[in-house]
Amino acid sequence: MKALVYEGPGHRTWTEVPDPTLIDPRDAIIQVDAVTICGTDLHILAGDVPAVKPGRVLGHEAVGTVVEIGSGVNGVAPGDRVVASCISACGRCEYCRRGVYGQCRDGGGAQSFDDHS
Repeated sequence: MKALVYEGPGHRTWTEVPDPTLIDPRDAIIQVDAVTICGTDLHILAGDVPAVKPGRVLGHEAVGTVVEIGSGVNGVAPGDRVVASCISACGRCEYCRRGVYGQCRDGGGAQSFDDHS
């Protein structure tokens, strides 16, 4: 699939990358119909987020259709239309139960800038 890839401050390319696979039982794969970059991506492109290394795929807000789900996914099924937000939630921790998803401490929260792409 084609992806917008960060290649260092001020540099990006449209690059062929591997199709996604389920890694965690809570993963879902979405066929993207529309995607955009946001202010976070603009900071990354400018080189303002040193934790993001070249090779990072950008564009974490999308609309699409669920095509595959892991065994731990509840509430969506293949064929469902979804909005993918930059904020995810485990749905179980104290923060998620209070509706403060950006503070999720169990696999969710705001977009992570670790080594996962």
